[in-house]
Amino acid sequence: MTEDSQSEKIKKLHHCLNLSSYFDLTFNSGIILSYRKGVSASVFCAPAVCMEIKFKVPVSRAQELIKDIRVLASSGKTTFTRHLYDPLDHAGWHSDAQGISARKMMERLDHESMDESYLHTIGPRCKRLISASMSESLSALGDSSIFFLDKMQLHVKISASPEAIEFAEILSTPLGEFRKKLGQRTESAFREEIGRLKTEELISVIEPVKLETNADKIRIGAEIRRLYDNILIASKYNNLPKCRKILSTYIMMFCDDPEYAQNDVTNLISALNKREAGFDTEMNTTIAIELYYQITRAVLGGDIQSAIQWIRKYGYIFGGDTETKHFYDIDRLERILYQMITDKGLWDTLKGH
Repeated sequence: MTEDSQSEKIKKLHHCLNLSSYFDLTFNSGIILSYRKGVSASVFCAPAVCMEIKFKVPVSRAQELIKDIRVLASSGKTTFTRHLYDPLDHAGWHSDAQGISARKMMERLDHESMDESYLHTIGPRCKRLISASMSESLSALGDSSIFFLDKMQLHVKISASPEAIEFAEILSTPLGEFRKKLGQRTESAFREEIGRLKTEELISVIEPVKLETNADKIRIGAEIRRLYDNILIASKYNNLPKCRKILSTYIMMFCDDPEYAQNDVTNLISALNKREAGFDTEMNTTIAIELYYQITRAVLGGDIQSAIQWIRKYGYIFGGDTETKHFYDIDRLERILYQMITDKGLWDTLKGH
């Protein structure tokens, strides 16, 4: 196939496909087409082209929707219905069919998803699960939705199913709108809580947490080693989803600890990247999403000290990389904090701590 004919096929795909920004489009035999809405595709040509195309919901996208639904569940019945139930109902996912409870159905699907031969059936059955849960209760709907998204993170066959792609597409706009409102609410609450603190309290919440006893240090050291050993085990058995999850936790929890194995982590990520192209990018996105979720939960829960600790970790891991997920959301919170420190004239005081 000539380069011109390859180019013509790609142009036709650009013209015909209307894909959301989180879909991955892959030619299996060498042309990898990363399609992003509003951005020209990047193409890597191979001698031959297989026209089998695979779409999937990326791990980070499934994770983001899970976090949205968890926060949504604590935001009241009206908000939950507007942003989750109604969009699925309007898309025709509601079913009045009665059967076993959502909980029992999830237990069965969870067991069967461990068998490779059943994976192609999980997507359609998760759609039926969610459809039936809409008649059971809002709680069952939330649990069923998170269950489906969690399975997408673990198995490509499930994340590439038509039902998974449709589900993510349905929720993209309503949960995106909810996320935007939540960000505004978080920023407002953070400014209010910071402004309410007295000088001594502000100094206290900004100071890094210190381990006071040897017992604390031994406990943290043991946890670091345990997590890192689990990462190596998952890597040995090529369980990349589990490896990504444990490695993300390790980085978030201990990136600023003296016993953190920075060089080992870097080498491990490099090796995993060779097994799965884009492993590092996907993992960084999942870390950023998790950190933003923890910051949001802490702020809305009135725990400003924890929020500042998570903000500090985000900065420690990603530095000033403006391409990182939620960079500008967290940057606005940092600016609020720095302005308050300036207003109270605390910079010199904090340097002495």
